[in-house]
Amino acid sequence: MDDKLLLPARFDSAAAQTVTENLMVRRGRPLTVDAGQVAFAGALGLQALIAARRQWAQSDIAFEVSEPSDALLDACRALGVAGSEIGISPDPEVAA
Repeated sequence: MDDKLLLPARFDSAAAQTVTENLMVRRGRPLTVDAGQVAFAGALGLQALIAARRQWAQSDIAFEVSEPSDALLDACRALGVAGSEIGISPDPEVAA
């Protein structure tokens, strides 16, 4: 991966817009999103990651969410989002 984006500790609706803007300036290049410090993730934050992963996949460019925190994984489970939908590989639900 060539570029890295660090997610904020509070990945809520307020942070989702800034993260989306940061994702879009990196579009067209391989990207790793570091989710290790996420202490809270909301639905809009996850939606931003889902949309980004789909955009990168359509362009056949690498996109990965690395170091997913327990809080991010818990939010995925609570909202019914598979880790693979946001770029976590392997999907923690499958690997468990």
